[in-house]
Amino acid sequence: MTLMDHDIAEDVMRGKPDHDLLRFLDKIPELDELKIELIDGKIVMQASAAPLHNLIVTKLAIQFDANDWVALPEQALISERSGFEPKPDLTITTADEVADNRNPFPADRTPLVIEVVSSDRTSDYIKKRLWYAISKIPQYLLIDPYDGICTLHSRPQGADYRVLEMHEFGEPIKLAEPFSFALDTTKFRLYPPKLLP
Repeated sequence: MTLMDHDIAEDVMRGKPDHDLLRFLDKIPELDELKIELIDGKIVMQASAAPLHNLIVTKLAIQFDANDWVALPEQALISERSGFEPKPDLTITTADEVADNRNPFPADRTPLVIEVVSSDRTSDYIKKRLWYAISKIPQYLLIDPYDGICTLHSRPQGADYRVLEMHEFGEPIKLAEPFSFALDTTKFRLYPPKLLP
């Protein structure tokens, strides 16, 4: 499906709930290279992530796969909390939970979501964290390659997590149940400093 000249934005958006608009945008081939999310009632579009970001995501996915977990990259999530449909860098779940191929994927089927900070730090640190907690996702791992810090959030209560554990790159991250292993972060790399013009 492509946008025709007569499909101006106003016509597309008029009367469509946020989630319907997201479904529409997901079907436009010209937008395939963008990560499109619904965050706090707003459609957010981001260019594809940089190589160091993607390397961290890949290294994590391999570790979960080796421990018989399913790691879904950029899987759209939904819950009863409206105004959000994030696509975490990784959604961790089981093969049984994905058997019905439901999309967007229910947040209550995942014990852990992972975000690797890219350009929009506010979204990862505040807005998504709030939604993940309200949606009762048991663990949220936030990896920040700007600072070299991994923060594991656990025990959601209300609009936040009760427990935060910080680890520097290179230190293992011991995940809470139902996981029985620690994540290896020794190959995570910091983003290079941005050069000023």
